Amino acid sequence: MNFQIDDRVRQLNKMLSELDNLYQTMLMKNGLSDSEYIVMFAILSLGEGCLQKDIAENGFMSKKTINSTIKKLQKEEILQLKAGKYPNMHIYLTKKGQEYIKQKVIPVIETENVVLNSMSSDAFDILVGGYTKYIERFRELVDSFINK
Repeated sequence: MNFQIDDRVRQLNKMLSELDNLYQTMLMKNGLSDSEYIVMFAILSLGEGCLQKDIAENGFMSKKTINSTIKKLQKEEILQLKAGKYPNMHIYLTKKGQEYIKQKVIPVIETENVVLNSMSSDAFDILVGGYTKYIERFRELVDSFINK
């Protein structure tokens, strides 16, 4: 097969893979799976009492994955669910969950904060602006790809 991969595609994929690898290294060190980190990050971002659908939307993960992760964290007594307006179940941290976040999740976020705070505002704006444009255009092409 004679197919040429654009060097920019190769470079972007390499960078994204390296970034993913760095996250995986930190998460493994702290004993977290991707989905556990996403759930806990979302709870910190959205606040306690959020819903599974909000976590799924915030973390760009399937509701099924979020649901199984929440059930696992419930069994470990890290999260608890409380009934809201039917059929909604609101998610809260237990005391054990609050410690879990302090020990396992916040150190990862603090590392991100150090990196981003070391960048100038201009460099950060360029990073976010370029990535935003890339995602928007990629989303358009994915939408047309799946709607063929």
